[in-house]
Amino acid sequence: MRSQAPKSRTRAAGVLLAAMTAAVLVAPLARAQSSSPSGGEDLVLRVGTTSDLITDNPWAVSAGSDWSVVTIQYDMLLKFASKDLGPAPSLATGCEPNDDSTEWTCTLRADLKWSDGTPLTSRDVAFTYRFVIDNKIPQYRSYFPSDPTFETPNDTTLIWKSTEPTFAPDMPPWVYIVPEKVWSQYDNKGLRTIKSVENTPSIASGPFTLTDWNQGQGWTMERNPYFCGEQPALDRIEFRLYSNQEAMIQALRNGEIDVADGLKPSLIASIDGIDDITVQHVVSDWWLNLAFNFGGQGPDADALPALHDHVVREAIAMAIDKQAIADKVYQGTATPGDTIIRPASAYWHLDIPAEDEIPFDIPGANDLLEQAGYVDADGDGIREDPETGDPLQMLIPASQDTTGAVEAGELIVGYLQQIGIDVDLRPVTDAKMNDYWGAGNFDAYIWYWSGDPDPNYQLFVFTSDQCGSWSDGCWKDPTFDALYDEQRNVFDRADRQAVVFEAQQRVYDEIPGVVLAYPGWLQAYRNDRFTGWVPAPGANGYLLPGYNYDSLIKLRPMNDSVAGSSGSGEVPGWLWLVVIAAITAGGVALARRGRRRELEEA
Repeated sequence: MRSQAPKSRTRAAGVLLAAMTAAVLVAPLARAQSSSPSGGEDLVLRVGTTSDLITDNPWAVSAGSDWSVVTIQYDMLLKFASKDLGPAPSLATGCEPNDDSTEWTCTLRADLKWSDGTPLTSRDVAFTYRFVIDNKIPQYRSYFPSDPTFETPNDTTLIWKSTEPTFAPDMPPWVYIVPEKVWSQYDNKGLRTIKSVENTPSIASGPFTLTDWNQGQGWTMERNPYFCGEQPALDRIEFRLYSNQEAMIQALRNGEIDVADGLKPSLIASIDGIDDITVQHVVSDWWLNLAFNFGGQGPDADALPALHDHVVREAIAMAIDKQAIADKVYQGTATPGDTIIRPASAYWHLDIPAEDEIPFDIPGANDLLEQAGYVDADGDGIREDPETGDPLQMLIPASQDTTGAVEAGELIVGYLQQIGIDVDLRPVTDAKMNDYWGAGNFDAYIWYWSGDPDPNYQLFVFTSDQCGSWSDGCWKDPTFDALYDEQRNVFDRADRQAVVFEAQQRVYDEIPGVVLAYPGWLQAYRNDRFTGWVPAPGANGYLLPGYNYDSLIKLRPMNDSVAGSSGSGEVPGWLWLVVIAAITAGGVALARRGRRRELEEA
């Protein structure tokens, strides 16, 4: 799952001649501290974020910053085009099917290299795909239906064969290609071992590689000298971590960062009217999720038994005012949620008619629970389970790193209190959310899902065999599983859409969770620093890497002052003349300014 202008901040001070003279002398030295390979100053993009990396390992990625970094570092066989997220040339110039689509021939570029200068060949692609399949890597398994095999007759040819017709190579598969020489030693060592590998600095193929990561502070990515695509102007990207969004917004205003990611709608007013700041409103390609836990993840899984009762889940869904969440939490930049395929995948998204949606109805929810025997026998305001006698009390972690999750949780606490369900809301980091998710020691959680342009992946994570992997709470439904299998074997697009719609309807009706809202995503950038931003998908897409790294390739400085800047705003040369003149007068006022099928080239 947006534009404005900075007023320069001014401060006046009496300054001693010696102090000002020293400042004038030091400034050129500071500007000359770092230099690019061409002998000039390094061109650095500074990105503000409130979400730290959880991992630097491409096989362990789970949250937003992880995906952004791995997208910058590793190419796919085919990439997503910025215009419409269709398949576009990347490592391969294209893939062609045989007559019945059981065999695809993909042609790789001949000049590919890893960031250490060694050749990248079709064998790396084949190794990566087999590594995913053989080691059951959960993030990527769904991209390889029908028992595929991979042949590499030469360095630039990959032949993908499957037992049944498939469109998998042309989706394209969202799988990052890794170097066989690095990862072969971990093949068949078990998922825990694979995910525990530290990977900084990395050997990769993308335009930048991760060279430094200080947890709790940020990370740095340096330009890959062997990148085979269009050469970026940037030398380095510095991701700066902020403990709260207010501090990040202030850093953007001051010019300490060039772009801020994932802003709260409530903070946008603070940068209204600033000419040098533009806000990007990204079309919703994610959704906020209240996911129920059904247990089964492991020995610590202890979900509330009453959640297995459809009546309880339906009552909870009825008690939540989704419109209020969209209006109050997201300040009107979100729409109420319904189904699990996000609106950005417009062709595949099922929009439930208003008359068929589960209504917001607190009295109706109370009636449902009362009639099912969930009564408040002891008068403490909390209903009891008629089977166990236990109170309906829910532990609900909420991701602090997901915009709006905690605030939505605070509203949900109040809604469920009105139907006799007590909630212990736990705001935690994404790293802690992963712990809850893996152990299953929660009753529901509030996090998010995004997904691929194609619906296959998002449907896949709801299948029964994803319990313990990507499933939110180990929901298992054979009817849904059959619909998932059916849609990935239907080649007619309209026929497949009908099955995808049916699968979404099944999830909506069975309520393994509640799609709370489709929030827009907000990014803001200094328009006086760089030009050439490439949003994806389309004009209302992401500026920072989400689907591809095109922005990082196309960015160019607005002027030379961007290069080597400390982020606090350099004083231009003409102003030093003013300063010197002012020194003579005995005082100075300093102005500080913050600074498809058919493949197409994206």
